[in-house]
Amino acid sequence: MSMFFRPSDTPKNIIEMLEELTPLVGGLENSSIAGVITTDAFAQTLVQYSSIANALNLEIPTYYLEPTNGFSLKMLSKFSEKSENILMGKVYTLGELLDALEMVHDDSFVFVSNFGILEEIDKKGMLELRKIVDRKGIFLILSHNALEINELNLISEFRRLFLIPELFEHLLVMRISGYRGHYRLNLTVLKAPPEFVKNTGEHSIPIDSKIKLILE
Repeated sequence: MSMFFRPSDTPKNIIEMLEELTPLVGGLENSSIAGVITTDAFAQTLVQYSSIANALNLEIPTYYLEPTNGFSLKMLSKFSEKSENILMGKVYTLGELLDALEMVHDDSFVFVSNFGILEEIDKKGMLELRKIVDRKGIFLILSHNALEINELNLISEFRRLFLIPELFEHLLVMRISGYRGHYRLNLTVLKAPPEFVKNTGEHSIPIDSKIKLILE
């Protein structure tokens, strides 16, 4: 049933996806979804472990879901001293992801890796996902590390991997480049909250300190 409500200007909880991104796109709020495409292992590792660590450090219930075995507690411990507090699960279809989201606590942070390879992704399921996130106040990141990506048509890539990108508050493409021991996060912002819409486009951010955590 549709309903109207009066928007609130009360400050909301924020989870930083990656501290270096916050000035450009803000953080993830309750009942928000970020769609993130990464094009290399460094970029995927950064957004995955940084965002999870930030949620754990805020003592927000934190969950990690994916269909493969791509998670390392040892890596997470480099980003957060509370690495033991995360709960993990396996999902192989969009329906299983919806069931998992119904099980998590309200106001939880959920990171889903390799979302683009889940089976049975359809419009009805994506709309149901949006409804669950809104109803339970979930902070949700759906990510996919793409081995191949058409950089000339990123909107089509988001539609291919996430089906309905219009449902998301953030749409980001992340890549890491390195030269002579220094690293930069090359970022494309396709969609961000209204107060950050001015930053839509391309950015390049120094990221040496975060890469050092991975290389230690």
